[in-house]
Amino acid sequence: MYKADIKEPDSSLPPRCPQCNADGLQVGSTTLQAHLASDAAESLGEPAYWCATNDCPVAYFDLFERSVDCKASHGLYWPKDPAGPLCCCYGLTADEVDADIAEQVPSRVRAVVQKAGLPDAACTTKSPDGRSCVARVQRYYVRAKQGDSSI
Repeated sequence: MYKADIKEPDSSLPPRCPQCNADGLQVGSTTLQAHLASDAAESLGEPAYWCATNDCPVAYFDLFERSVDCKASHGLYWPKDPAGPLCCCYGLTADEVDADIAEQVPSRVRAVVQKAGLPDAACTTKSPDGRSCVARVQRYYVRAKQGDSSI
């Protein structure tokens, strides 16, 4: 194979998912190793990225457009995994947030938001995007409370 046949990534552009063309969120090797089998994690170059598009089948990708599908990943959060929790560290589910809304007391949501701010929160390894769940939980809560059917 000639070097001219290899597509070099354009570093001036933000990393984009090769499937849905959405911006990627950079993840570290610790996060990849926690959510992929070792051969799948090794198939991606560094840096690697998370595709946060809810209905995209890609979980992770790299700048050379290599990707790993959600089916080859584990521990994904809702809605990327419809059976997954909103918060991977503490297991808060969409059903539990819906129960908080029905009870008109966001006790579960408040507890998770508080715990997520503690130093022992394991977001880097437990969350597939390597980030805290707080924004995702709060966004779901607000949209569900408003009756937003697009969540």
